[in-house]
Amino acid sequence: MYISVVSLYADDVDRAIDFYTKKLGWEKTMDAPMGDGDRWVTVAPPGAQTAFTISTQSFDGSRKAGGFSGVIIEVDDVHKTHDALEKLGVEFTDAPRIEPWGGWAMFKDSEGNVHGMHSPVPAGVSNN
Repeated sequence: MYISVVSLYADDVDRAIDFYTKKLGWEKTMDAPMGDGDRWVTVAPPGAQTAFTISTQSFDGSRKAGGFSGVIIEVDDVHKTHDALEKLGVEFTDAPRIEPWGGWAMFKDSEGNVHGMHSPVPAGVSNN
């Protein structure tokens, strides 16, 4: 068992697809019509089991784009990833730093959704 999809809300699905595929280097894993002009769109890091489904509304019809998504993306080195993404125009709301639990930063996607970015505690650093 694993988590297949996490819903992420967007004002513009195509703009969000561009952000995740062109700035983060993810893949569009599905783009299928669902009737009434709606689409089932998923994007994911290469080789990942879990994907975001990007939608303009939730299943109950409410809209929720913007604000902290509750999603934390794991990277090898938060500082190196920050530098690479910043060069691609990704906006960071919290600059990278080292905390007792590891590297941490927060960035905003094209729709105003804010995601956490975490990296492991560097070797030789005590968690105490």
